[in-house]
This record gives sequence, structure tokens and C-alpha cells, in this order.
Amino acid sequence: MRSSLRTVPVLAVLLLTLTGCGDAEYETDERTITVESGEKFSLDVPAWAALGQNWYLADPAPDPEVLEYRGNRERDVSDRDGSELFDFTALSPGKTTVKLLFCPYGRCSSAEEVAASPVPTATGTPTDSDHDAAYYVYTITVR
Repeated sequence: MRSSLRTVPVLAVLLLTLTGCGDAEYETDERTITVESGEKFSLDVPAWAALGQNWYLADPAPDPEVLEYRGNRERDVSDRDGSELFDFTALSPGKTTVKLLFCPYGRCSSAEEVAASPVPTATGTPTDSDHDAAYYVYTITVR
């Protein structure tokens, strides 16, 4: 008769493998982030493009020696709430900033459009300032 105890370690390894595959995600309340060199991560910002809530990577761009920007993508969460993910890979030890521009309700169509008349850096969440364009600055440290 075969023991069921032998299958427990196999199932545990399978579960750990399946649950540990995702990149780390940081939301707008986490703007000071430390990651390891080689780590992939995403900045997860609330957005619903159908309502004109858009986000853009703004200048100055993150230090390309420290972070690689891999692009952004939309993620629909429900009929009312969605999010946009900005994906990065930590390349080498150092510190850099990522500056994202929040453009609610079609107030702007690109980071370049707003660059001529800068808006203040946001200190709250997008729902606190959901009628005005605002910058969200993240400080990223790679170890």
C-alpha cells in the first residue's frame, strides 16, 4: 500500500511554485521601494481608461543603469475599478526615481503636454485629487 505522506512534499512544492511566480506589485501608497538586483516589479496605479483616467511615465526617466522600464499594461478588475501596471526590472544597485503623471477625465493626453506647465507632486491618493492632473514620484532603491 502506497503512503499518502509521499505526495505531501510534492504538493507543497507545486503550491509554492505556483504562488511564487508573480512579480511584486506596489500601489500608490508605497512610494519608497527597495528591491533586489534582478527583481521584476510593477507599480500598480488605479485607472479606468474608459473614463479618461490615464497614467504616463514622465520625465525625467528612471536611471537606465538602475532600472529597465518594460512598458505598461491595463488590468480590468471590475466594471467600476481597473488599474494600470508599469513594469520594471531592477538592473544594478543604486537609487533612482520613477515619475508617473496621473491625468483624470481626459485633462491631458501625454506627459509632454503637461511638461510645459508642471503640476505639483501628489501627496495623497488619486481619489484625493481625481479632478486634477498630478505627479506621483516613487523612490526606488536597488540592492
